Amino acid sequence: MRAKIPDMQRPETRSLSIVMALLLALLQPGCRENQDQPGGRAEASTTPRLIILISLDTLRADHLSLYGHHRFTSPILNDFAAQGTVFDDASSTSPWTLPAHASLLTGLTPRSHRVLTFDTGLPDSVPTLAAILDQHGYRTAAVVNSAWLRKKRYRLTRDFEKYLFVDDTQKRRAPNTWITDQALTWIRDRGENDLFLFVHYYDAHSDYSSLPEYERLFLTPYEGEADGTGWQLSRASFEDDYVEMCHENFDPLKCRIGTPQNYLAVDRSVGKIHFDADDLRHIEELYDAGIRQLDTELGRFLSLLEVEGVLDDALILITSDHGEEFMDHGRMDHFLTMYQEVLRVPMILRGPGIPRGLRIDTPVSVIDVVPTLLEWAGLEAPAATEGLSLMGLMEGDSSQDVFEKRLLFGEASGGLTYAALMEGIYPVYRSIRRGDHKLIHDSKEENWALYDLKRDPGEKQDIGALQPKILAGLKLEMRERYEDFRPDPAAADRVEVDREELERLRALGYVP
Repeated sequence: MRAKIPDMQRPETRSLSIVMALLLALLQPGCRENQDQPGGRAEASTTPRLIILISLDTLRADHLSLYGHHRFTSPILNDFAAQGTVFDDASSTSPWTLPAHASLLTGLTPRSHRVLTFDTGLPDSVPTLAAILDQHGYRTAAVVNSAWLRKKRYRLTRDFEKYLFVDDTQKRRAPNTWITDQALTWIRDRGENDLFLFVHYYDAHSDYSSLPEYERLFLTPYEGEADGTGWQLSRASFEDDYVEMCHENFDPLKCRIGTPQNYLAVDRSVGKIHFDADDLRHIEELYDAGIRQLDTELGRFLSLLEVEGVLDDALILITSDHGEEFMDHGRMDHFLTMYQEVLRVPMILRGPGIPRGLRIDTPVSVIDVVPTLLEWAGLEAPAATEGLSLMGLMEGDSSQDVFEKRLLFGEASGGLTYAALMEGIYPVYRSIRRGDHKLIHDSKEENWALYDLKRDPGEKQDIGALQPKILAGLKLEMRERYEDFRPDPAAADRVEVDREELERLRALGYVP
């Protein structure tokens, strides 16, 4: 369904926009004004084409004020969205970075691209968006700061001509200005060439820490011990069987989190953390402060695009790979489950040919990014692409019914990774969705839960007993999908994870 964006310009946002506009006018006196009317479409440009895909790692959609969050976390994104189209119901394919980004950059679900566990690289046979655009004359560049996006190891970013991995620190408090600065350098250096630029910010990921000026905006008095660090979030999400295993038969290779120099041994002295309501409130405030800081850094990036005179000519798509859990369904962090708090992500488009002031609530997916960007560039997506172009939805054609009827999958649960180390301790979650109905399977409990997302967006009421036909139909679809499924990668696609990399993953809570 399509709807015009209401006026989201709170006084704070309006003041910020005015200040930015005055600053930009001083920096670039000759800058042309945007003549587009609200609800209209930007005029095509004769300048070299510029496509910018921005991934904001671990950004839960409903923690943005743009999507109704009660804290004002995203004034810049609010303003950006008012100049483009917002998708209110966008889903990722997986609850963690590696398989989700593989879907974002290939237009395929994890079952198809085969990036399913922590030791899997993208098969050479799978085409990427960067490779396709490169074949059609685009220069390609990527600046990232997640180990999952390393060019040589996991190969998701292998086809970018220019590439920079920023080896970030988990405890960094300041915004990652290096990402912005490198992205702008490549835009300035593109000359007369078309450019596809992938920009990845890791700032919202745990540890939740930001500069004091952002924390002051959201933090309320708190005297507890919750600090938003990754190791605390991991302890809160320990499986009871894991704690029991480590306490009864301690294995130093499995029962620890952290690096060899700074690790936490999960022995009899260490148990599962139980957060109370005050702890959770404080943790979410820390997370929201980080989002506000990231939003400000995005504002700097967009302002510099304006100064360079390319903002109105660029197609910009902003999204995320997954969200985050705050005990919504009994866990913290992300990696395992398939509930909406980890699968629902923001998705915003702005640029020439993109309607302004439009909100669409039709279910879409990160696999739709590849065919959408290719259609905007006048190119066809590969026949194997599973996503659908969003251009038709934005133009109001009859494609909405196709989106409503297709199946959306949540897969590559971290339980597959855990199973490689400790079979049977952690569950494997999967989900399947058609329209508003979503089925979630928990392999450990052998539990099937059906939800109506329109009436119950928080997935609190299992309606399987009330809708047996829908339950049976989605069960059948899921069972057929995984009937011959084998998660192990082919020998050529297996990634050798060295000790240093394994400890890095443990520090982030991905591997116990």
